[in-house]
Amino acid sequence: MESVRRIVANLGFFLQITGLFLIIPIAIGLQNNELTAVTSLVVTCFLSFGAGFVFNSFCERKELDKKESLWLMLIAFVVLPVVLMIPFVWNNVFAIGNPIASGNPFELITNSYFEAVSGFTTTGFSFVGHPELLPLSLLFYRSLVQFIGGVGFVYILAAFLYPNDSLGDYAETFGVEKLGSNLRKVFVSVMLIYTVFVAIFTVIFYYSYFPDLIYASCAAIDVLTGGYQPNVTAGIGVFQISVLILMFLGALNFQFHYNLFRLKLRELLTPEIKLYIEILVASALIISILAWVNPFESLFNVVSMSSSAGIEVFSVADTNVAAKIFFILIGLAGGCGFSMAGGIRIHRISMIWNAVRKKGDQPTRDELKAILTSVIGFFAVLIVLSLIFSTIGISLLDSVFEVGSAMTTNGISMGITSPTVPMALGYKWLLILAMLIGRLEVVSLIAAIMGLPLLGIVGQLGGFLKKAVMKIAKRRH
Repeated sequence: MESVRRIVANLGFFLQITGLFLIIPIAIGLQNNELTAVTSLVVTCFLSFGAGFVFNSFCERKELDKKESLWLMLIAFVVLPVVLMIPFVWNNVFAIGNPIASGNPFELITNSYFEAVSGFTTTGFSFVGHPELLPLSLLFYRSLVQFIGGVGFVYILAAFLYPNDSLGDYAETFGVEKLGSNLRKVFVSVMLIYTVFVAIFTVIFYYSYFPDLIYASCAAIDVLTGGYQPNVTAGIGVFQISVLILMFLGALNFQFHYNLFRLKLRELLTPEIKLYIEILVASALIISILAWVNPFESLFNVVSMSSSAGIEVFSVADTNVAAKIFFILIGLAGGCGFSMAGGIRIHRISMIWNAVRKKGDQPTRDELKAILTSVIGFFAVLIVLSLIFSTIGISLLDSVFEVGSAMTTNGISMGITSPTVPMALGYKWLLILAMLIGRLEVVSLIAAIMGLPLLGIVGQLGGFLKKAVMKIAKRRH
């Protein structure tokens, strides 16, 4: 099947680019004489390059259509964490002990894949007890994984594999309006602009809180992408305000950042962003009353919840039921389209509202159908997974919060997903599924599944690996 061959070949291209990124933490590890961590990173780098070369060698053609691109992204989000989890397994960052002697050899693998998926989807759930004690190279590696996933690395690369005359449709699929004649240039500017944000706030965090550039850069990536969360104490200082601003920037759509860097100031406040700001202000006032906290702390947690940053200055788990429910709604609403935030997204809520009141920028029939399918599918998956997860022995409300936090790539926990709380492996895999569904979105998954048989792809992958092994065996003989 030619389409499957193209998908596998381009997956190899993704793996090769991923290997290039690993040079940065390897350099950090060499500088700090972290030999064990560097060894694991080098192995991961070479494996990524090697597998990428094998996959990429089976097909020269790289252009993909819409359905093939969706399948490529679905597979990439599942396969890349398999490679990216190797340093976590190698260094046993969870301090599990001998996985064979523990009686559960799959715990280390499950935790490692969970950690990689959590980072790549920018969720931020973690079973690492003391991440600050990790070697600097591994600490930066964790943040790098979320940066790769958070800036839409997979989506950006897929844009270069897409036919020129169809790039507009591809961009619209992922909520990117046509901001220029050269859409590939626009997609590349995504990574460049977010890199500039990381650099600026690394400097701010270095002088305001972290006396080390590696820790400061990790914090900047963590806050922007909404992945693993740095510790932020309550109070109003330069660091807290900087974190709040960066979370807010991460929740705004790329159109805002693109116009900001091109100094198109009059085009910054789109209807979607205006609505998002109004929701944040109203929600902060409501939470301030419900949780009885000061307005700044309320605004901080509200922005964190909606931007999927997952940083708390007061514990959401300790608030009353009304506040918890409202926090769940804030997280499910999420941030703007094509941003670091997860959730349903403000542009969908806005279009549904316009369709109901028949005013403003109303969606077409097909657009409304796609939006409703996405929203209904999101809630259907949330309910089913929450009911299953509640069998762990928690209330349905806490289960909805935990699964919702995974699906919106938020990472705030009720204390259930924690290094200090034992969790059966099945529930960890359920959260892995929730994180992947939340990042890839229901509509994309449905479109991919309806467009190409999964079994064919698995079969082709197996065939490619078999041929590669046979070639290596012949060369040795």
